[in-house]
Amino acid sequence: MDDIIIPSIEKNKADASFKLKNGILFFDNVPYSGIVKEFYFDEKVKSSSQYYQGKKQGNYLGFYVNGNKWFQRSYTNGIKTGIHSGWFETGKQMFEYHINDKGVYHGSVKDWHYNGQLARYFNFVDGKEAGTQKMWNSKGKIRANFYTVKGERHGLIGLKNCVSVLKTDHK
Repeated sequence: MDDIIIPSIEKNKADASFKLKNGILFFDNVPYSGIVKEFYFDEKVKSSSQYYQGKKQGNYLGFYVNGNKWFQRSYTNGIKTGIHSGWFETGKQMFEYHINDKGVYHGSVKDWHYNGQLARYFNFVDGKEAGTQKMWNSKGKIRANFYTVKGERHGLIGLKNCVSVLKTDHK
């Protein structure tokens, strides 16, 4: 699959000749190979994705209206693979997911709050939680801190805000 060359043909995603059938993108009833671009109303590029024989192949990039990168994902034969990253409009990191060739999480999965504080750091092996898993609120306070072994979680799974219940006199 590494030898696939995406034709330099570019088409607008809004073109009525595109049809998606059973996960395969067709253009004029032929599985599409080339680049598909989506645009904002002002004609700035919103996304650009590569296809080979109707399946996503290679890079899939998204952009905010201000031109900053929104996300970067990779595909192999229509399956998510590699490192998928996303950013807030400010340019700060939003997420980073490691995905194996089967299209499932494998390695670290990280999400950030808008303020730049790490929100989640989980680890996966073949799509299943494995090892250290942590979550934080937007101020950096730990919300969860546990270890997963053979599907079982051990440790601080999650915190819920406790609400004091006071007995009051009702007249």
